[in-house]
Amino acid sequence: MPDSQELASVVAEFGKSYARWLRDQLEHTGTTPARARLMMVLKCGGAQKMSRIGEQLSVTPRSVTKLVDGLEREGLVAREPSPHDRRATLVHLTESGERVCKESMLANHAAAAELYDELSERERRDFARVIRKLQQSLTQRGY
Repeated sequence: MPDSQELASVVAEFGKSYARWLRDQLEHTGTTPARARLMMVLKCGGAQKMSRIGEQLSVTPRSVTKLVDGLEREGLVAREPSPHDRRATLVHLTESGERVCKESMLANHAAAAELYDELSERERRDFARVIRKLQQSLTQRGY
């Protein structure tokens, strides 16, 4: 039976493989993980300053500008003046951006479901129980 250190290593390795696999699945929707994450920040949090987006994504202002410029050229996001701070600009999803964001989420969900289909019913039940327990622990810690 693996100890907690070995389990941490196994989960970390799985996480890397899982992230690469999901990235490949995401490419079928015509976007990249970085673009999808930015759109999800806007979908979940609404219009935001670029500095706030950078904080949430843990990327540099230059990276945010580059991502927003590309998404704006494709009509997926738009910039607008902040109604509360005339020096600030807010970025928000356009209608097309909402659609692409939804398609990306559905693609990721379908890909994950396909992978989890490889588990037996009992394995899925046990896995869900463990994940819920870990999620509860993180929630109690404020995450």
